Amino acid sequence: MPRHRGARRRRPGARTGAGGRQTGRRSRTGFRLCARHQSKTAGAAPRGAQYLAYRLGRRAMTQVRVFVRGVGAITALGVNWPASLQALAAGRSAVKQVAGFDVTGFPSTAGAEIHGFTHTGDRRLALARVAAREAWQAAGLDVAPDRLGIFLGAESGRAPFATLHELTRGAGGGARFDHAQFGVKAAALVAEFDASIISPAAVTSALAREYGAHGPAVTISLACASGASAIAEAARAIRLGVCDVALCGGVGADVDPMMLAGFGRVGALSARGVSCPFDVRRDGFVVGEGAAIVVLSRERGNATVELAGEGRSLDAHHLTAPDPQGDGAARAMRTALAAAGTDAVGYIQAHGTSTPLNDAVEALALRRVLGRSLDAAHVSSVKGGLGHWIAGAGALGFLCAHAALEQGIILPTANLTQPDPACALPHVLDHALHANVDAALVNAFAFGGANCSLLARRCA
Repeated sequence: MPRHRGARRRRPGARTGAGGRQTGRRSRTGFRLCARHQSKTAGAAPRGAQYLAYRLGRRAMTQVRVFVRGVGAITALGVNWPASLQALAAGRSAVKQVAGFDVTGFPSTAGAEIHGFTHTGDRRLALARVAAREAWQAAGLDVAPDRLGIFLGAESGRAPFATLHELTRGAGGGARFDHAQFGVKAAALVAEFDASIISPAAVTSALAREYGAHGPAVTISLACASGASAIAEAARAIRLGVCDVALCGGVGADVDPMMLAGFGRVGALSARGVSCPFDVRRDGFVVGEGAAIVVLSRERGNATVELAGEGRSLDAHHLTAPDPQGDGAARAMRTALAAAGTDAVGYIQAHGTSTPLNDAVEALALRRVLGRSLDAAHVSSVKGGLGHWIAGAGALGFLCAHAALEQGIILPTANLTQPDPACALPHVLDHALHANVDAALVNAFAFGGANCSLLARRCA
């Protein structure tokens, strides 16, 4: 039988690589670059990697669009996202003196806590269930179990503080550690330290069981970048065909004695108990709690918003301080913009933690990336109203961007009354603006230098 012109006779044992090429001996990637794509010199070394990125990235991923089919949240300003959004649009802030436990002697005594929320077991899971239910009902999807994935940003859970306190006294409370007494008393407290309560992965696993998800179940624990990174990884899984639908987002339950003590010890919290991102008076962030969940899908349905680009990077600079020039943050933003094929946005939901250094560096990075186009955009941070959710922060920011795109609601930064000249941005003050926005950027920058930026836009 005659061969087609240009076809090659297949060698025994050879494998076919991308584009029909025979790779012979298969590499780890499954690709072998032909000569014209390999580097000629050490100075040209990145070319082969760039070509592979093109093959694996542009062809495999950018052709697949990812749509937002439903969102849900529970916050200190509302039991669902519409109620929370209405309060945020009015410029309200939930930050006040913590009432859930005695804060006498703590470095900071303020927080954005959810009052009247009763639950048993893991508070993270209880919050996530509420937000997931709202998002899933809004999406109204029917998906095969093995095509549904769960991607969640979450930090470690904690046993009740009363349990921790009792444990510290279990060895007698004196100068001598009584091992026998501790062994007896500690045994009675073991159940409250069960992995189903304190493991970062516990919430994702529980949601996977509840929604019958047999696809990927991924927990991302990257401090303040966790929730945004979970959404980014969910979108990536959909683009790669790993799943068709993803329940994703983040949860934080950080109005807790251990969090107040820990963050207070490193000087990250506001001694005044006020979250005022980008304000000249800012002196630290305020802890908050809540959950924000998004349903992403390969199918558009009635979606009006799509996740068009994601960017992740690492500063590799310092555990608690960002790169002074914002290089890592800038790389994450540029990657998200490039993936979406745009260089301008109408709205930025900033990371804006209300810490002196972080806000100034983010403002610098935004100016470096967006240039003059930044002046035509609007910038705000939801942390003035709801505090910092840590693992849930980026997911909450994504819901704010979604509201801007879908409803034209540009949220203000609560408590921002005296913008710092070092943070010269087109801030939204007092109350929400209403405007048509075609593209929105969400930033989440974490301790350790982990950065994630998400680019959402209205569907064409």
